Amino acid sequence: MPTKHLLILIGVIVLTTLASFYSGFFLSKIYKKDNVVAVNPNPDSKLKPYFRDEIILISKEAPHYTVIAHVTRSLDQNSKYIHRQKMFFYDGKRWQNKSVSVSSDNSAIEKTALVLNWLVEDDPSLVLKQSVKGGLLIDKTDIKFEVPMITNEMGIRSLENYTIFRSEASGKLIINGKEYDSNVLYTRIYSYATSIDMIEVSEPVGIDTDWVAFWDDEGNFYNIDETVVDSKIKGKYKSHSIAVFKDKDQKVQKSFTLDIQKKTDLGYKISIMDKINSVIDVNFLNSVSKNTPSSPYTWMTGQLKGTVRLENGKTINGFGIYEQIYQ
Repeated sequence: MPTKHLLILIGVIVLTTLASFYSGFFLSKIYKKDNVVAVNPNPDSKLKPYFRDEIILISKEAPHYTVIAHVTRSLDQNSKYIHRQKMFFYDGKRWQNKSVSVSSDNSAIEKTALVLNWLVEDDPSLVLKQSVKGGLLIDKTDIKFEVPMITNEMGIRSLENYTIFRSEASGKLIINGKEYDSNVLYTRIYSYATSIDMIEVSEPVGIDTDWVAFWDDEGNFYNIDETVVDSKIKGKYKSHSIAVFKDKDQKVQKSFTLDIQKKTDLGYKISIMDKINSVIDVNFLNSVSKNTPSSPYTWMTGQLKGTVRLENGKTINGFGIYEQIYQ
């Protein structure tokens, strides 16, 4: 089969819905190996569990060292858990990336050449509060992270057999022994109703996602996702828009009405309506492809900076990351 004409897509599919990237497209875009992404649900497939942890850390001071790392675990047809681990690291000058795949008998995060350790500890109360710490190795760079508390305060999906929680927090990013105070976004996916199917297509499938995580200089956080799904796609994954705002006092609001205007390849102007009523104007600073060169779709991430204008006219500077999936 000519690889230049066909893309093999392995769908990690949620019966009730597909996952949301980073929010709307995380499960589908992360579960990939050699040009693999998710496609339409197949209700006849045997259901299997799928788990995903992802951490994003951005140092609060320039040059804003950035780590994006995720670990997924999915049960295969041989009752083995396939662990796919991937990391992107901005070292102040350039992006680096590394990935590892292994199998094991259980879903606990495996120690590998990339993930030296990754531990999530529950609070004794067992009510939403957790702490996270771990160690990563990319080339000769030793990276550790310590997040004293995540509170799972952002519910992104809450469906039968399928849950996504996000947590915004502060933590330490430790690079070759040097500590940096960092903004943190942690995502956890729990699914007990996924299926894995092989499907061949000759062109992108028609799902476009623009996603932004933005911290302003006063400690407020915005999670923004706008996804457009082609009407020809017959699954339960639908077009959607969602903005989650967490203010410096830890209050959380959501809006399902927003508009993202693309400034060609330069950035976004994002208008969030409902009770949030803010306008975020950001420019891209750099980018790195999260895809393989032969893939016929775009999957990019990178840093951005800009401003947020509040309803009262006040403007605050800020910094963050973006992700684009155009397939």
